[in-house]
Amino acid sequence: MNSRGIGIESFYCRPGIEGAHEKGGVEGMIGYFRRNHFVPVPQVSSLAELNEMVERWDRQDDARRIGSRPKTVAEYFALEQPLLMSLPEEPFETGRLFTPRVDRYGQIPVRTNRYSVPIRLIGKRVRVVLHASHLVVYDQNVEVARHERLIAKGAVRLDLDHYLEVLVRKPGAFPGSTALEQARSAGRFTPVHDAWWDQAPARCMVSGTAPGL
Repeated sequence: MNSRGIGIESFYCRPGIEGAHEKGGVEGMIGYFRRNHFVPVPQVSSLAELNEMVERWDRQDDARRIGSRPKTVAEYFALEQPLLMSLPEEPFETGRLFTPRVDRYGQIPVRTNRYSVPIRLIGKRVRVVLHASHLVVYDQNVEVARHERLIAKGAVRLDLDHYLEVLVRKPGAFPGSTALEQARSAGRFTPVHDAWWDQAPARCMVSGTAPGL
């Protein structure tokens, strides 16, 4: 879909002094926001936390008056909003598409990193939509995995749930698995789960079955 299809027509600004007025207000407000909120650089633990901070600053900015203007930013926007075009019915996809094949470890390569998918998909090609902060994996049109995007090169992100089928058959691989380590680091495998797992082998010896996960 091109820009016209979503109600936007792009064009180049005129260069030099003749076109200097065309973007001044936009660029000026970006500079104002950066100087007031990103200097010094905010210290956050995740992109989601930073986005929450930006949304809060945006709401605070609604109450600001620019120069000697009689109305606030929010009041002027309330006047302008009814004049804006409605959003298109078909959403504009901003992600980048990949079609990797699932390897024997239940992982797919996306750019320079690897991500897990359910092991039942080993050997199949899947569709990946890569966004700025996350990626979504589809088998046909069904979403099968969703991961926070890795930034560092050569990194791996594994979801423990994707490996439960194989861990049921091979419970001995569970304690030292990378998927378990990442689940613990993310707080998804708690001491309660650890206590359950400690008791599971004894129950399996009595019943003669592998522990269900």
